[in-house]
Amino acid sequence: MTDKKAALSLRYYLNLEESQDGFALATFGKKQLTRFITPAISIGIIIWGISLGIEGVGRYYVALGAFFLLLQLLMRYWLLPMLFKRQFVKYQFGKSEQGIDLYQHHAELYNSGRAKKVVHYHEVKKFAEGKLTYMLELNNRTVVVVPKRAFASSEQQDLFKHRFATV
Repeated sequence: MTDKKAALSLRYYLNLEESQDGFALATFGKKQLTRFITPAISIGIIIWGISLGIEGVGRYYVALGAFFLLLQLLMRYWLLPMLFKRQFVKYQFGKSEQGIDLYQHHAELYNSGRAKKVVHYHEVKKFAEGKLTYMLELNNRTVVVVPKRAFASSEQQDLFKHRFATV
């Protein structure tokens, strides 16, 4: 990679499914296990209540655990996707062109024809791979979502992954 010519240049438009995949990576964590910690705690509370006995004080633990589990399911699978879709449509995120160019010591980010933003690789705090996208979180909490379909070849995808996998 040289600083004069980009080793990798991508331009893309995100669709709703890719945006949701990137949002899930940014909010629920990069490891699948972290998505199940809070439901597991709720199930643990229910089991604890059953072990204490449903006729006694255990019924309150069972009710509390079931309430927490229901709230988590509603938030994760109904409220957050509905709000995200509403914001996506309202601000027309899918109609803005985005892009990233990789150079030897930095990357340049593009968004809707605005001036480029130079990001040095040490500023990348987290890199995660989802089903449809890759997610980069910068130290200033900016999130960059790159769809897998934007890559023309598997070599380009490997270059991108290896550049940020060491973060």
